Amino acid sequence: MSLKSMLESASRGGSVEITDGWTQGRAIYGGLTGALLLASIKGRLKDAAGSASGSLHPLRSFTVSFVGPATPGPVEVHAEILRVGKNVTQAQATLRQDGAIVATALAAFGKHRESTIVVPPRHPMPELPEPGTIEPFPYIEKMTPEFYRFLALRQVGGALPFSGAETGDLSGWAQLREAPEEFHEEHLLVLADAWPPATIQMLSGFAPASSLTWTLELVAEIGPDTIPPEALFAYEATTDASRDGYAHTHAMMWRPDGALTAISRQTITVFG
Repeated sequence: MSLKSMLESASRGGSVEITDGWTQGRAIYGGLTGALLLASIKGRLKDAAGSASGSLHPLRSFTVSFVGPATPGPVEVHAEILRVGKNVTQAQATLRQDGAIVATALAAFGKHRESTIVVPPRHPMPELPEPGTIEPFPYIEKMTPEFYRFLALRQVGGALPFSGAETGDLSGWAQLREAPEEFHEEHLLVLADAWPPATIQMLSGFAPASSLTWTLELVAEIGPDTIPPEALFAYEATTDASRDGYAHTHAMMWRPDGALTAISRQTITVFG
């Protein structure tokens, strides 16, 4: 089942068959998990509005809690609308496998409103070489995450995972290897979680690490009218703090023209 088919299935709610090839270690890739949860929420909102093609307010914030590992095969996704207000709509979704909850998500959609406060982004896009001059991470069976076959990550700053680096920061370019027919918020989620946790490059040998919570805050509207199908995004991640086996990072994503698109924040469990 293709990414498009999985997202369409999730938008209808109920059972979704997760295709082989979308794992990282033993678990389904977190960016796909988030995208399926968001697709389920948007499908539920459109059903409630009585139109499968009805427009929704732009997504402003999306938070995922990774409760347990999900593996390829059937999962159940269910979305619930929490409140539809004048300006903001909030909803949640749950992903289950074999009867157990493996992930939950909260989404907030908000329409444009007038405001006198305008604060330009404080962090400019880093200076990166042209993406075409950098080879993307290859997919190497049993060595790199399986989902690398679907995403092109071109790293510029930082080091490889488990290389004993002195920094917990990284940067580069991210893109889907196969452009969708239209680029939507779900595709941004797939890309936003694609990079290895920035902190694990500081480990001097392999040790398990995984995302505990992940929040993506959208600064710009994402959709076919604003983002081309072959969208390419600059990415820069910073480790803010790490102790007691938990690391805290934030990352930013920009369009190639330097416009800030999203801010990603993660709490990561590190066993090493």
